[in-house]
Amino acid sequence: MKEVLQHIATCEARFAAHPFFADMRMDRPIEQVMAFAPRLTFWVMTFQDVLRLNAHFIQDAHLKALATRHHAEEGGHDQWFEDDISALTGGSLSIGTMYGRAHVKTRDAAYAIISEVYRPVDDRLRIVLLWALESTSHVFFSRTAIISAAQGADDRLKYFGDHHMQAEAQHAMFEQELATELEAMRLPPEVRADALAMVDRIYGAFDAMFDGLRINLEREHAEAPAPGLQAHTSHEEVLPLELEEDLEIIVLEEDEARAA
Repeated sequence: MKEVLQHIATCEARFAAHPFFADMRMDRPIEQVMAFAPRLTFWVMTFQDVLRLNAHFIQDAHLKALATRHHAEEGGHDQWFEDDISALTGGSLSIGTMYGRAHVKTRDAAYAIISEVYRPVDDRLRIVLLWALESTSHVFFSRTAIISAAQGADDRLKYFGDHHMQAEAQHAMFEQELATELEAMRLPPEVRADALAMVDRIYGAFDAMFDGLRINLEREHAEAPAPGLQAHTSHEEVLPLELEEDLEIIVLEEDEARAA
């Protein structure tokens, strides 16, 4: 298992160097820095089911207890996320928006990760899956907590702020127990190869997710109106994102019909 843990550490370091994190500058209002946050919604909600189903499929009683405990300790974090989105945006995200084009990369990544749960794998790989997910969380939340503190937003943000980091610190003993369990495991060559491949797929999904978050923000900045100019005149109607997408589909269908 040592080789697997070393591989996770390598992937974690590479993920920490993702350009997305370099873009999270502290010289802007917290609402601008965290403008990507709503697009994480699908993954945050899916994550709870990933943990639940992963524990459900484990057969070994001891490993099942570890995974079940991990799921319990992560419970309620999705509510922190919803509260933070409300604090940052002044509202909640509609289901239609969550399934819109701006959230495609997040949905694709979430589906890829949850597909790992449905693979018929050795129970020990399900513990490796938890460790890989924890690894990505450490990178992400260490960044958001620093920004939240620097912006004086810790009293407003739980999921992205120090509140989450303190909760994780309280789980440190469990994480150490999990690490000890992993380090003591001896994997046959074929199981070790499966574990390494799974870690690569998980980190590949997160890389794709954060590529998507970054591209969306860059597109929005490029499309933003110049200072002092209005994006729409007072007579123009601004459509919600999901309605804009429906309109685009209708226009495409009409164009295709005319071409035929």
